[in-house]
Amino acid sequence: ISDPHIKREAGYHVHDEATAKGYYVMTKEGKDYEGDCWPGKSSWLDFYNSRVRSWYAGLYAYDKYPGSTPDLYTWIDMNEPSVFNSPEVTMDMDAVHARKDGAQATHRELHNMYG
Repeated sequence: ISDPHIKREAGYHVHDEATAKGYYVMTKEGKDYEGDCWPGKSSWLDFYNSRVRSWYAGLYAYDKYPGSTPDLYTWIDMNEPSVFNSPEVTMDMDAVHARKDGAQATHRELHNMYG
């Protein structure tokens, strides 16, 4: 099972790479959007950006799972971003998503398309 939120923990390779590449949804102030979810402090990948989608898909490549079989399946859970410490228990509606071409949209515009 995979969730679209990533634990904010230095040294966790997924978080470190997503941070370095600017792959998280941002606040309107331009910082990584951060909230609480199952692993604690988390950020959400910006799937509005095709580069993020490709990078994330690559994390599930067959060669990333030594000893597994070709019939390995993943389940992406919680495609709506649950944010436990948010008033609406979802991502703030003014959070900013950005495509690779720089076009931006607020989470209010994309809420039902996320995931």
